[in-house]
Amino acid sequence: MNIVTPPITVGEDEAFEQDVLGRSNFGQSLLNLVCQSSDELVISLDGKWGEGKTTFVKMWKGMLNQADVPSIYIDAFANDYIDDAFIAVASAITTYIELNSVNPDAQKSKEFREKAKHVGVQLLSWTAKVGIKAATLGAIKDSDIDELKDIQSDVAKGLSTVVGDYVGERLASHKQDVELLQSFKGLLSEMPSLLSPEGDKPLVIIIDELDRCKPTYAVELIEKIKHLFSVKNVVFVLVMHRKQLEEAVKCIYGQNIDAHTYLQKFINIETTIPKKTGDRNDSDINQYNKKLFGLHQIETWGDGRNLVDSLDVLATHFNLSLRQLERVYTNLAVFYASSSKNQLRLVPIISFLAVIKVVDSSVYEALLHQKMTYEELCEKTGLSEHDQEDRNLRRLQFLAMWLKFSLITDEQFEQLDENDRIRGFGQSLWEYNVERNRLIPIFIQKLSMFTVS
Repeated sequence: MNIVTPPITVGEDEAFEQDVLGRSNFGQSLLNLVCQSSDELVISLDGKWGEGKTTFVKMWKGMLNQADVPSIYIDAFANDYIDDAFIAVASAITTYIELNSVNPDAQKSKEFREKAKHVGVQLLSWTAKVGIKAATLGAIKDSDIDELKDIQSDVAKGLSTVVGDYVGERLASHKQDVELLQSFKGLLSEMPSLLSPEGDKPLVIIIDELDRCKPTYAVELIEKIKHLFSVKNVVFVLVMHRKQLEEAVKCIYGQNIDAHTYLQKFINIETTIPKKTGDRNDSDINQYNKKLFGLHQIETWGDGRNLVDSLDVLATHFNLSLRQLERVYTNLAVFYASSSKNQLRLVPIISFLAVIKVVDSSVYEALLHQKMTYEELCEKTGLSEHDQEDRNLRRLQFLAMWLKFSLITDEQFEQLDENDRIRGFGQSLWEYNVERNRLIPIFIQKLSMFTVS
């Protein structure tokens, strides 16, 4: 039995062979788009946490490799300890070119490395001279020069001589900065011609985990991609949770900024990770639920089908992400691995507790300490035992009935209609000698023996 969900390992030249979510068609469309474009292209791939963005782009990178499209994958979160985002991107590009060049013209590659070094040194120099965010090289337009001249003396008086001198140096070196940047960008645009036999494929650079970075690093990275690296023949794919990145922008520039519009300045095309939510039998969560059950190899002693069905309706009801569903399965794997075959297992209750532990810890704690009634649980979670016509909703109704059986008082239980289905639930407990109001605390204590992080 696998307690933790085994990671999906995607080989360098493996594409969507392990795809259980049917995303290969979207991957092909994205591949067609980047190959047909001759623009300075920056694409954003939006998706919430835990929806499989990283797995998708790694599979997509394999598709790029199969199509002989040069590509670089950069984990932004793994690099946000580096002070300058320029260094992280430039070093990844230069290293990739040196290792993968199929063109004998090594001089261009060497020249690009030297240019990148000079740009990096200049950027670090400006940043080191003042304790403020340095202007991006070449981002100052000629029309801004007169304005900078006007404010130079005021800046020096109001802040410090160092800052005033900084502005003066920026004005004096503006022409050289622009020439350096244009030379660097010109060379970068030529680099893809060194990376494919025909020299006609773009270089695709995937920047992943942007929304997990420090706000300062995430914002600096997208700004420098636009100002320093956005050239013809190079395509950037920025993988992000858009709303989270907008919060990073607000953190840097203040809550009053229109963060959505600000990000649009740096992105040409926006797209969203595909997510099938319609037919429950073919939704992402349904397919991944089956995949996880197989991966974990949980020994359910005949309860496997019921467990998958219960998790299917619960995951849909609570709108779980794929990552959350993985945590649910780890909770269940811990429970089953630490149980013996002859112990009591009630799938409707166990599956609900494994889910609510991930979704709402306050409800889980209240149930643990027997401080929540059935009515309060329904209000908090939206569950109901009322009749449902939909087959999947009937499964949810059955689960709610088990929770009602476990939570209502003895007085409420006695008031149930004698034909109420819930009255018969107790028959399955006779051989275990367990009172119905002890069911949830017993299962929660078992689930709480080990904490899943």
